[in-house]
Amino acid sequence: MLDQLLSHPVVSGLILMGLIGALSYRLHFVDISGLISAFVVGFTVWYTGGPAAFVILLFYFIAAGIATKFKYKAKARLGIAQEAKGKRSWKNVFGSGTIPMLFSIGVYLSRQLAIQGFVDPSLAFWMFGGYVGAVSTTAADTLASELGVFSKSKPRLITNLRRKVPTGTIGGVSLLGEAVALLAGTFIGYILVLFAVFARPLVPISSDAQVFYLMPLAIITAFAGCNADSLIGATLQNRYVCEICGMITDKEFHCGYETKYVGGFKRLSNFIVNFGSSGMGATFGIVLGAGFFVWVLSGLFFWLLASSSK
Repeated sequence: MLDQLLSHPVVSGLILMGLIGALSYRLHFVDISGLISAFVVGFTVWYTGGPAAFVILLFYFIAAGIATKFKYKAKARLGIAQEAKGKRSWKNVFGSGTIPMLFSIGVYLSRQLAIQGFVDPSLAFWMFGGYVGAVSTTAADTLASELGVFSKSKPRLITNLRRKVPTGTIGGVSLLGEAVALLAGTFIGYILVLFAVFARPLVPISSDAQVFYLMPLAIITAFAGCNADSLIGATLQNRYVCEICGMITDKEFHCGYETKYVGGFKRLSNFIVNFGSSGMGATFGIVLGAGFFVWVLSGLFFWLLASSSK
């Protein structure tokens, strides 16, 4: 009786999120608002997406928390550290977790409709592709931003890869950041492959071929989504210049002084850009989940060609 109770997804989800929430708050990964919103997102994903979906979201949450705290004082001196001493609020959690949560619900509904014979079983995998794309994008973007700043070489502007820019510049990318983004996608891919091999019912796979989609799906969406975020940031996001150090930033204060607005849409904040890039990562995931790898790879190739030729 007790075993049946604990194995119920609602009970197990509440216990699991309670333990993770208490630990994350104690480690100062989140504030109170972030704790509550993380509980909502995590529990929803656990119940609707299952353990496989939850584990890759948990990987992102833990990795992001550790990366944010890594050499925090050094990042603070550069004016690029996460606010509130690295504690993430509800805005951060919902900004990165809303799209994955919606696609997790989509996976659940697609599976239920497939059981009833209303939709094709592959629809659940397409929804799962969107979920993986959103999580991979967010994980890659966060880790690349937090760790890429320690690159020994200066970053380059994503819209013109020949132009070097100061560390922390909106739209700046580095080899270290790109490597971290690919590594994040690879790790997520390995987690999914392990689930697909040893616990296939926990992954919404309807054919053997889809197992081989998981690794490239995670890696490509991590890379493409992360760079899409940088591209939107460089072209559309609100931008301010620090008249002390010359950095282009999204912060209204830098180096202890007010910055000057220089471009982009003033209302298009980093929060909205992150939300949008998560949606783009999900879109890439759906396309890749449908098996259209060649189109995404071709798009990435021509973007790199065009950017490097400027």
